[in-house]
This record gives sequence, C-alpha cells and structure tokens, in this order.
Amino acid sequence: MTRRLLPFFIAIAVIAVLTIPSWAKDNSSGALSARISLDSTTTINNTSTTLEPGEYTVVAEQNQAKFEKAGKVVAEVPCTLKTLSGKAAHTEFSIDQGRLLEIQIAGKTEAIEFSSGN
Repeated sequence: MTRRLLPFFIAIAVIAVLTIPSWAKDNSSGALSARISLDSTTTINNTSTTLEPGEYTVVAEQNQAKFEKAGKVVAEVPCTLKTLSGKAAHTEFSIDQGRLLEIQIAGKTEAIEFSSGN
C-alpha cells in the first residue's frame, strides 16, 4: 500500500514546490499601497489637490498616486517612486506647512514622493 502512495506524495511535493513563488507577495506590478490618517486638511505638495481629514488608502503606480476614501477615488496626483537606502521600519508620511510631501511604507525600499515641481 505504501509503495502505491509514494508517486502520489512525490507529485504533491513537486506541485507544492512549483507553486511557492505564487505564495510570496511581491511588488512585481510596481504599485505601492499605504493607509494614512490625516488629522487636518492637507494639500498634496504644490498641487491644488486638497484632502479633508480622514482615513485614506494611497495607491501609487509608476508616476500616478490615487487617494481613496471609503472605497472611492477622491484624488489622483503625480508622484515619483523614490528608492530608500533600506526598508522603512514603519509606515509614515511627511507633512510640511500643511503639504503632504512623502509616504514611506513599512517593509518597502521605495517611498511615494510628491514632487515640488508639479
């Protein structure tokens, strides 16, 4: 009986090994995503886009960032994906004089930067 089951177990093991790459969650699409909570009205760097206080999901892909609130896209702005020197320890964002400048995402080596030239 055990000799009959051996090929079955080998086949299962081979399938498991071949599917390991699909188990790993990577950033192959190039998109970065983060959740942020704003306490006050905030402008996205030098754009005319203003965000009201609340919880947002930010998804940045290539050179565009989308801000979603309650499942709806409320803003789309230009951005740059900036390479960090190492993985960010925490998700944090930089605000200077009411302007959102950058979002670093925990465990990622890239940050979403809202360039001042836009």
